[in-house]
Amino acid sequence: MQQQIISSSYKVTPTKYTHNSFSHLLQHTLSFKLISLISLIFISVLIEAAPVPNTLGSITSIPNLISFANYAAATYSNRPLQNWDCGEVCLATKGTQLVKEITNPRLNTRGYIAKDPEKQAIIVAFRGTVPGSIRNYITDIIITRDSWESAPGTLVHRGFLDAWKQIQPQVTDDLVKLIRENPTFQVGFTGHSLGGALATLSALDAIHKAPELAKNENLFLTTFGQPRVGDKKFAKFVDENIKAIRTIVRGDPIPRLPPSWPIPFIGSYKHFGEELYIVNPDQNPAAFIECSAEDPQCSESVPLGELRLKYHGGPYYTVNMGDANREPNEGDENYDYSADPYFNYDPNYNYGGAMGVNGVDGAKRVNATKEVNSTKEVNGTKGVNGTKEVDGTKEVKGTKGVNGVDRAKGYR
Repeated sequence: MQQQIISSSYKVTPTKYTHNSFSHLLQHTLSFKLISLISLIFISVLIEAAPVPNTLGSITSIPNLISFANYAAATYSNRPLQNWDCGEVCLATKGTQLVKEITNPRLNTRGYIAKDPEKQAIIVAFRGTVPGSIRNYITDIIITRDSWESAPGTLVHRGFLDAWKQIQPQVTDDLVKLIRENPTFQVGFTGHSLGGALATLSALDAIHKAPELAKNENLFLTTFGQPRVGDKKFAKFVDENIKAIRTIVRGDPIPRLPPSWPIPFIGSYKHFGEELYIVNPDQNPAAFIECSAEDPQCSESVPLGELRLKYHGGPYYTVNMGDANREPNEGDENYDYSADPYFNYDPNYNYGGAMGVNGVDGAKRVNATKEVNSTKEVNGTKGVNGTKEVDGTKEVKGTKGVNGVDRAKGYR
């Protein structure tokens, strides 16, 4: 029966071409060409709109998290980054090419812009607070809040914002140009501690400069041990404009600062983005759980008595923020924080001199003794009480509860 059907379907009958049949044939021919043309246009649009292959993969994959932890650690390197030869952390991100190094001796901030052509990635990284850097400490503890044009309607940590404004001219224009020159590259902003705050402001400034970057799937922010940066509206603004993840090690006190509860005459701070919570850093520093911002079951659940500064430096997926400068078998478990003049006020310590004589916190004489005027008292447990002028800040008074910001034992 099937053979009969097939054979009958191929039965040839003579065709008489009349005027009507010719018109019918022409109509079918034109219809076929029109359909073919529409199909070609549709296919070309699909090809043009096809998503760019994600050469990095998921930003929450362990290999990518390790890479960006190493990128953040590289900012602490004492070695030049020009040839991407900074030891262990540079070897772990081999193939990276430095585009530009960013420095500001006045506030002792540092960062860089780099790219990895093979992975089609642009990296923007900033250094956190350097242990012993009085300039960084002052940046951290100026917790009054300011408005900012790049995040309209929000309030931002004044110390972080001032530090960003000092280096912004070195970053935003060149970065936006690099992004536009490499439209298929993914762009990752990263940093540890204070560096995470600067990375956040850098990302938002780039979006403000180039609005087409907002909500762009190629842009993301991944930070480590980052403190809170702004108010609730700021957190919402970040979430609406960029994919953001923050890694926190259990027991790290810095992400708990500034506090989320209302500070008298200042207000409250809120985290943004998704939290990757490393629950057991001593046993398994690569294992984490995903949480929403301010989730009471994650890092916020750790009692204050269990917070330890040693966890601020890591390990983040086995990477410690001091790995770039760590010598073989070097350890810092015996560091005496009680002798650190930042954590415990020492009436014999020359705080003004540390700002000037030590210059970039170790360099000699950078003529910065005028950076802090009329500092009446520095109390390590209460922040800065009575500072009348710090780089234009008229008064920072009674900032209680900011104890030991951005100093971490365990930069291993």
